[in-house]
Amino acid sequence: MHDAATQDELKVAGLTLRGITRGGVETCLMVHEIGVMFDIGMCPHGALKYDNILVSHGHADHLGGVGYLVSQRQLMRAPPPAIHVPQEIHAPLTRILRGWAEIEGFDLKWQLHGHAPGDRIELGDGLARGHSAVCLRSVHRVPSLAWVVERTTQRLRPEFIGMAGPDIADLRRRGVQVVDAHTEPLICVTGDTQIDFFHQHELARRCKVLVHEVTSWTDERDVAQTRRWGHTHLDELVAASEQFTGEALVLVHRSMRHSRAEAERIARERFPAGVRDRVHVFGK
Repeated sequence: MHDAATQDELKVAGLTLRGITRGGVETCLMVHEIGVMFDIGMCPHGALKYDNILVSHGHADHLGGVGYLVSQRQLMRAPPPAIHVPQEIHAPLTRILRGWAEIEGFDLKWQLHGHAPGDRIELGDGLARGHSAVCLRSVHRVPSLAWVVERTTQRLRPEFIGMAGPDIADLRRRGVQVVDAHTEPLICVTGDTQIDFFHQHELARRCKVLVHEVTSWTDERDVAQTRRWGHTHLDELVAASEQFTGEALVLVHRSMRHSRAEAERIARERFPAGVRDRVHVFGK
C-alpha cells in the first residue's frame, strides 16, 4: 500500500475527492461524503474502508489491487465490498480472484457484479443513503464504463411552500402527497475514454462534478496518437468545455510526461474564460 502523502485531495461542490490518478501508473478515487470509491488502483491508503466500488475497466493501473483488497477486507473481518464492473470482465476477473484464493490458501469471499450501460444500482445505507449510480458507455480500447452518482432528496411541492408546519403535517396525516422526489447528478467519473464520451452524454456534462480524464497535454503526443490509445487530449476538451454546465471540471489521469505545475499553467492559458475558474487539475 502507498503512503497517504502520495495522494491528492480536492474539495469541490461539497465533496472531497482523494486518491491517485496518473496515466498508466495508478487510478483510484475515493469520495468520502457518498461512501463510494471509483477504481481500485493498487489499493492505496484508505481504500479498504469503502463498501461500494465502481470500476471503469480492467486495465491493471485501475484494478491491479483487487486481490489484495478482497483479501485484506476478509482479514479485517469486514464484509466483502460490492465491486461493480463492466459485464465483459466479470468472468475473467472471477477467475483471477479464484486463482488468488487458491494461491493464498483462503476461502476468499467477494461480491462482484457485472453491468451493461444504462444499469442503475442503489448504493445502500450509511453515507450512500439516497444515492444511486448509473453506468454509461465510455470509449476506450477495452470495454469500459463511466459512472454517474445521483442524489435523490424529497422536496416540498410548490403549492405547499410557505405553509405552516402543522398544516403540512395535517395534510400528511390525511394522505396528501406534499413532497416530490428530486434527483440531481452529483458526480461523474469517466475512467479512461476518448472525448467522444463527453459529446455523447448530456447527463455527464451537467453533473455538479465531472471528473474527466486528460492524458495528453501538449503536442508531445498529439490528438491522433492520444485517440489511438483510447484517451483524451487537452485540445479536445478545451474545444468542447463550454458545454459543461456543472460546478467543477476535474482533470485526471495526466501522463507522467507532464508535471502538475505544467498542467495548471496550460489549463489557465487554454480554457475559455467562462470555464477556467471551474477547472481543477488533480493528481500529484
